Amino acid sequence: MTAVTVWHAMMRAPWRFLFGRWPWRVLGYLLVSAVVGVVLAPLTILTLLLLPLWGIAIGALERRRTRLLGFPAQESGHVPLRPEQGHIWLAVRMNEGATWRETAALLLDLVVGWIAVAVLFFEGLGLILLVYVGVAGARGPTRLNLFADVWVVVTPHTWWPVIPIGFIAVGLFAYVNAALAAGQASLLRVLCGPRHRELARNVQRLIQSRVTLVEAFETERRRIERDLHDGVQQELVTLAARLGMVSLELEDLAARGADTAPARGALDAAQTQAEHAMATLRDTVRGIHPAVLTDHGLRAALDELADRTPVALRLEVAEVGRLPASVETAAYYLVTEAISNAAKHTTATRVTVRASIDRETLSVVVVDDGHGGADVRAGTGLRGLQERAESLGGRFTVVSPVGGPTALHLAVPLREGTVPHAPAAR
Repeated sequence: MTAVTVWHAMMRAPWRFLFGRWPWRVLGYLLVSAVVGVVLAPLTILTLLLLPLWGIAIGALERRRTRLLGFPAQESGHVPLRPEQGHIWLAVRMNEGATWRETAALLLDLVVGWIAVAVLFFEGLGLILLVYVGVAGARGPTRLNLFADVWVVVTPHTWWPVIPIGFIAVGLFAYVNAALAAGQASLLRVLCGPRHRELARNVQRLIQSRVTLVEAFETERRRIERDLHDGVQQELVTLAARLGMVSLELEDLAARGADTAPARGALDAAQTQAEHAMATLRDTVRGIHPAVLTDHGLRAALDELADRTPVALRLEVAEVGRLPASVETAAYYLVTEAISNAAKHTTATRVTVRASIDRETLSVVVVDDGHGGADVRAGTGLRGLQERAESLGGRFTVVSPVGGPTALHLAVPLREGTVPHAPAAR
């Protein structure tokens, strides 16, 4: 059975270790360590302020390099970030413990790298000396100074002991190299690997921050809706009332024989424009955050939505009562987005909404009878729904084969920490 790691290989029979692949793997690992140590030394001195960034790069390298010694693949201890979060990459990384452990791994690589340079140098020098002694002795009597005042004479009849000495030296060198490489790899795996508690804490912090952002966003939407409703909309109502009073005054002037035709035309145009502005503002306010959703909940908001949709809307919604505001909002905008897509991009004539609660999870499925082909990557609307679902710890899926139908499925937990079960959209 093949040894799993170099540690296991070293504990096997010496001939199995020495005549296998491990001495060569270990030698390759130490050569890379020596190169890394030599290259990083001047770089870290010249770019001292970038030490954590070099550490991140070294961490990524070492998590892969230790596999050369039989260690399993290792995950990163950093919080994963999406490409669109690149602007906060540096701030997040500088506040992670994993970054500073990898910086320590960089310093360890510097020290061990130079130790590897010294070890490999003396090992190479020793083997060269043994070869030199053997060659010199085979050519004829040669007087050699071993050290200090110790001299030996090597002849063609006495040079052969260098052969067993060389084999013994190579075996010892292999074990020394293996111990050094295995020790370095083990320490690096401790420094560069993930901490499960740290990962769980980072994930929880990330989820909580996303939930907080969603809640803040919804609060701001409701504030804008109230400001528009109580401010601009009321001013338009007052304007319409004033125009009505002017209309009455014009009628009084006309009764007295005055020519009010031009003024009447301008007034009618102004009234029409004011009414159009009020209708547009009303739709805008409803689109920002419908008051009925805040006041009466999801079912009432969907009933109100069914009265003004451009396509027929069929509701199969169980009595769910009041839900967390963020959950109701996510479900409502799923339905509005589905209706909007069906009306603009498909030939759908009917949209069916099914909603129910199972195991503390709200499940909403919206199906239209259009020609299909919807893709989350193709537009911002569906992608926004996916991001909203993920921020609430839920799941969002789209099943839309060419030819239809299109089914959008949202599963959102009603309690923090609840994991929705698999989507059931068909």
